[in-house]
Amino acid sequence: MKSKKNAKCLSLFQAFVLLVFVVSSLQSCMNTKDTLGSVRSAAGAKIGTTLTIRNGKAAIGYVYFELDTVANMDTRVTFAIDPEALEAYNKVNGTNYTAYEGVSLSNGGVATVPAGQLRSDYVAVSVPAGGNGNAVAITAVADQGGSVSSKNEAFIYQVAVLDAPVYDKAIKNLCYIEVNNDNPLNAGEYTLSDGKPFFDIVSVFAANINLNAEGMPYIHCNDQVTFVLEHADEIIRPLQEKGIKVHLSILGNHDDAGMRSLSAEGAEAFAKELKMYADIYGFDGFDFDDEYSSYAENNFKGSAQSGRGVVASLAECTSANYTKLMEACRKLLPKGESTFGIYWYIDDDQPVGENLEELIDYAVYGAYGAFDEYRQQDISNAIEAPYAITLSGLDATGEMKAVSVNEKYLNKVKKEGFGYFAFYDLKANRVYTKEFNQVAKILWDGLTVNWTGNVYSRTELTPVKQAALSEKVD
Repeated sequence: MKSKKNAKCLSLFQAFVLLVFVVSSLQSCMNTKDTLGSVRSAAGAKIGTTLTIRNGKAAIGYVYFELDTVANMDTRVTFAIDPEALEAYNKVNGTNYTAYEGVSLSNGGVATVPAGQLRSDYVAVSVPAGGNGNAVAITAVADQGGSVSSKNEAFIYQVAVLDAPVYDKAIKNLCYIEVNNDNPLNAGEYTLSDGKPFFDIVSVFAANINLNAEGMPYIHCNDQVTFVLEHADEIIRPLQEKGIKVHLSILGNHDDAGMRSLSAEGAEAFAKELKMYADIYGFDGFDFDDEYSSYAENNFKGSAQSGRGVVASLAECTSANYTKLMEACRKLLPKGESTFGIYWYIDDDQPVGENLEELIDYAVYGAYGAFDEYRQQDISNAIEAPYAITLSGLDATGEMKAVSVNEKYLNKVKKEGFGYFAFYDLKANRVYTKEFNQVAKILWDGLTVNWTGNVYSRTELTPVKQAALSEKVD
């Protein structure tokens, strides 16, 4: 009787072992065959986004791996440059991309998705100058405890080369473009009579700084800014081909994220965000506009509620904290590689410190039509725009105002060696040659301004002629 009972127990045990083996084998097969996740790009870039090698400088992209579902164990991900995946993509999509040579991945292409999370760390994709080909495909193998999945969705970057002219005017001219209403390409239609572009910097106004669900700062782009990013080849690159630098403006957006509120960890994280946007979309720099964050609206909550990306209290939201953000940015985007501008108009929306001029390239006083120098400390006139002009605005009846040009202020900019001048809100439905010539005559030694007459509506990439537009507002 005892031997029969033992035999029965042994039989049940063997069946259990066999069942475990079968289930494990099925899971292994499923994990080997099924997709675990996808390779994605930082900065919200879509498949086919172009990495541009400019003036012989290597291009950089950033990828991460995103699981389809959260796993209860770490997932080791190994990325690879995969020409065969590019060929497969060509067959499916009717494209004819060729693999760019010499592309490499940081950290040997290895990253981890921690247990309980969906995303891995970023891996940099370095595209050297001088190679042949026009695209790169990145694939990934994901390993969860020995069960390996290799059929994960790949990511494709295009690769392009741009040799852009470099100009260095004594007074540089900046224009903020409200992309909710107008197209940055319009700024490229104005040139000085010496052949240089009228505008030296065009700033896409504006993306936002916000906090994500984990309480860390990130760049939020509305539909209009996203349109510019998704058409960088047709909007950003043509301006750069003319020698115009293109910046992205960063604006607060009614939560605790802002230039004065980030913790050390938050500042480091946001600096990484900026670098990825600069590298992937080719921005030459950034403008910080410290408005509309909660601390400016007397509604700051602090890290206890909003998360570790911000400081604990309103008292810590200071100009000195703004400087710490700039220091974090400069570690990743040094001078000469990227440009940083400050837009200010009140006393406390400016960074301060002995090292300030090592951190910023220019400061624009944003009370349009007025004249004022940096308030919290003395800085070199060479990096100041103390006078700026708005190119829009409505009067009490709702009609467009005439553009006001103060020649007294222009002469002060010229004579006192100020290095920057700024315009705001270039409109497609107005002609500005009269006012631009007033400015050019004084700031650029009698040069005149030529306008092509080409006009781009907000989402159009082909211009139309608008020679019949009125030169003035009655």
